Amino acid sequence: MNRKIRKALSLLLCLIMTLAIMVPAASAANHPYPIVYLEGYGANLYTEDGNTSSEQIYPTGTDVGATIKEALMPCLKELANGLVTDNYDKYCDSLYNAVAPIYEDLLLDKNGNASDGSGDAFKKDEVVFKNYDANLSGYRFGYDWRLSPLDLAEDLKNYIDIVKTKTGAEKVSLVGRCLGGNIVSAYLAKHTKHAKENLDTVSMYVSSSKGINMLGALFAGKIVLNENNIERFADFLLDYKGELISDPEIKSLIDTLIPFLNEIKALGLGMDALQVIVDKVKDELVPRVALACYGGYPSYWAMVTPDMYPKARDYVFSGERKTEYAGMITKLDAYYNDVQLTMDETMKYLSDNGVKFGIFAKYNLPVIPVHAKGDEQSDMFTGVKEASFGATAAKLDKTLTDSYINSLADKKYVSPDKKIDASTCMFKDTTWFIKDCVHAVFPDSMDDLMAEFINSKGTMTVFTSEKYPQFLQYNAADESITPVEGTDPEVPEPGSSEKRFSAFIRFFTTILNFFKKLFSGDFENLFG
Repeated sequence: MNRKIRKALSLLLCLIMTLAIMVPAASAANHPYPIVYLEGYGANLYTEDGNTSSEQIYPTGTDVGATIKEALMPCLKELANGLVTDNYDKYCDSLYNAVAPIYEDLLLDKNGNASDGSGDAFKKDEVVFKNYDANLSGYRFGYDWRLSPLDLAEDLKNYIDIVKTKTGAEKVSLVGRCLGGNIVSAYLAKHTKHAKENLDTVSMYVSSSKGINMLGALFAGKIVLNENNIERFADFLLDYKGELISDPEIKSLIDTLIPFLNEIKALGLGMDALQVIVDKVKDELVPRVALACYGGYPSYWAMVTPDMYPKARDYVFSGERKTEYAGMITKLDAYYNDVQLTMDETMKYLSDNGVKFGIFAKYNLPVIPVHAKGDEQSDMFTGVKEASFGATAAKLDKTLTDSYINSLADKKYVSPDKKIDASTCMFKDTTWFIKDCVHAVFPDSMDDLMAEFINSKGTMTVFTSEKYPQFLQYNAADESITPVEGTDPEVPEPGSSEKRFSAFIRFFTTILNFFKKLFSGDFENLFG
């Protein structure tokens, strides 16, 4: 091979190598940024922080349901004694003694720190470079979910820097799910300048950053039992958690019995009687039990709504506890003052400076019915108003009134089922609502929606995507999400003649079928 040919081949090889280097660099410029994903509470915890070979303390290994069930009989005995003597001290002691041992290895010290050296397993893992393609599982930020979000904000900042260094990316996208949203909010508040310079998008996925009404009510002792909320939640639970009652016939009987009891006022009388007992024991029981488990974690206090936090703090940390837990109270107050009360201002500032926010909330499910807002639109835990950063919502089983809708200057933000008005949301053009999806269910279809928003670098809105309009219906059968269409059937008002007649017919039909099969000898299908 002569010299000219060798030189030409060398030049060609250099050109190919140059192009090989340049093409990935060019494509990376248009590539989505790496995603740092923060899950909610519940990651494994160990006796030694970051050491998976140490003893696991969460999940506890204890069958909580079985343990409580085993302790229930002594508790019921003491409750019966309390009803006779009007003294419930022993009942409170027995219930506390049933709960406290389950969580004793998970408790923090009274300053809200894991002074025993325990913690999560993955926070200290080395960040390994991965090809980032809007994969929500790309970079998972592990954290000890018991701690104050403000204590974790510095770790998140450092993690973002490491991901950027490893990937060579200019920015990252953050996803905060449930409690993860509180950690994100604490980082945004504590490191606002860093967030402005290093974040492309922030996605809040059923975030509890704005708080959970149910949790605030429990911590504040504002426990309210309402028969209509109980009926609604029981009806939902029987459908959603079918395994709670394996026999479909018995399930059917209970399903007809509860509304029947409500219509004849028996359920209401029962709730009134139970409310009397709750009111007598809650001031002694709630603070003790709370601090023996979830009320001893600053993270859970971060999920108390701002309007309820001062009341809840003063209720749980009353008397000697105010001094005893002074260190923890300082942490809780810091989150309340520095994060929750400034959250709107911080997010608006970042939005004005180029950070794009996507909000993903769920609705149309009843919340656990233990507080006055038991008829709020929710995902069973988080209210839609809080999760969406400001939506206006009708009560459950209701729709927004025609007069309200007609008063709106722009009706395009009203859901087709007339349950939600998104025009009052902080980020109304990039807030999506998923109907009938429980808080703890995270289908791939939802990940696809968020990935598309992130992949667009925040340019996608509820009006630019035909596949993903603002209001989406979750279909449990195939875990898909499709556009919401039309309004739901009207639900009769409790106590109305229509509701009462329906309840009577359903219940007595079930009873007649029971006796028909009983007298025909059809014992195997007695309730079918």
